[in-house]
Amino acid sequence: MVMAWGKTKQWRKRMVDSDDEERIEHTEEEEQSMEESDDDEESAGCVAGRARLLDAGSEPATAQAAIAPYIEDIDSYMRYLEKLRRPTDYMPVRPGVTASCRAILVDWLVELADEFNFPADTLHLAVSYVDRFLSVGAIVQKELQLLGATAMLLASKYESDMYTYKAIDYSYMTDNAYTEQQVLKMETHILHLLKFEMGSPTARTFLRRYVTICPRGDVRKLEFLCSYLADLSLLEYDCTKFRPSVVAAACLFVARFTINPDSRPWNLVLQRRVGYKVADLRCCILKIHRLQSIGSYPGIKETAIKDKYSHCELECVSAMGSPCEIPEYYFKDIKDHKNTTSEKWKRSRHI
Repeated sequence: MVMAWGKTKQWRKRMVDSDDEERIEHTEEEEQSMEESDDDEESAGCVAGRARLLDAGSEPATAQAAIAPYIEDIDSYMRYLEKLRRPTDYMPVRPGVTASCRAILVDWLVELADEFNFPADTLHLAVSYVDRFLSVGAIVQKELQLLGATAMLLASKYESDMYTYKAIDYSYMTDNAYTEQQVLKMETHILHLLKFEMGSPTARTFLRRYVTICPRGDVRKLEFLCSYLADLSLLEYDCTKFRPSVVAAACLFVARFTINPDSRPWNLVLQRRVGYKVADLRCCILKIHRLQSIGSYPGIKETAIKDKYSHCELECVSAMGSPCEIPEYYFKDIKDHKNTTSEKWKRSRHI
């Protein structure tokens, strides 16, 4: 597959000033100074802040308590929404788009998000737009990068104006492979095909809640490991067949297994609060665990995701390994006697 992936480093030199529409030109010394400034910002934890699931100053117990009165209603609505706006199995009807093409596009979007400081939630939302678009709309392979860049534009607008760039900037991000007019046209096309329904829960939406259920241990490391696995799941087309809540639960399972392989990753508390038995997650868990073991998508040697999470600011979680096989015992369902008794009592009332 031949794609003119944009050179993101060059985009900074061609940034359009928002006030006078003139291109900014820098000397070599100024460019070096800018890069050093960027490095300082990265070392200050900028990357870590964008990858975190919880607010930096918030403890899990505090975060959970804040939404406790509304948690059931929020969860019910998100479960309804993820079912309503999930993509279909579009590969059979999109011969120009293969799983490998999609993985390359996602990897480029990860690099783009990292280079231009987009939060991880924006990245996940953009990938969901791509999959939902391809579920209902046809596209030629040479416009796949245009679709990805424009999806990122829409996701950044939806998430926050703070990270929004102009359409012409996205043209530069693709190394001028597409014009500003093409970006604007694709933006309109996406909006119409998605019926302007841009809100959609992602795996990170559910992980944000799931992490607060298990506050013991190194929560920060658990957050970053879950974020890493969730990003890896974006590469795998087969993961689109699972609901985001299932992908999130599988990421949590694999993360806990990685941190402590001698302890059962799924317990009764998680089963009750998350709403999934481990048997419901088995297929997704195995796919996430496989992605973790290779740190990439099959056929792609290096990924921006593994490189991103190899830094100490993110606890070097991409370097963490887990046993090659998950013990079969961990996949056995946990008997919930409380719920069993409750169900028997409910059935007896209707006899």
